[in-house]
Amino acid sequence: MALSVTGTLKVVLREIPDTQEHNGMIEMTLQNEPRGLPKDVSLPSTPLELTCAGKQWRNACTKAAQIRASGLPPLLIVEAHVSARAGALVGVVKGIQVVEGKAPAAAPVG
Repeated sequence: MALSVTGTLKVVLREIPDTQEHNGMIEMTLQNEPRGLPKDVSLPSTPLELTCAGKQWRNACTKAAQIRASGLPPLLIVEAHVSARAGALVGVVKGIQVVEGKAPAAAPVG
């Protein structure tokens, strides 16, 4: 008998992806590129289809725009319930935290 678990996924977005709105929900497709795996372990690149409540997404984008206007890059930390369907990861967003990223490094003078 398989053990039942609840899967969640945390994703950091450094850019606002292309989205589509459908019935008050925001949908986006990202490409999951596994990195930092142990030696001799590999995982295939997999589509990640995220769905988020429209109001929640718009609030996050507004906060991101405010951070960008201050001269810092915004980071959107997205936590989602996750499953798999038709060869893709699918997620429904639980929450989005928008934080300031590090200031861009100054170009060397010389």
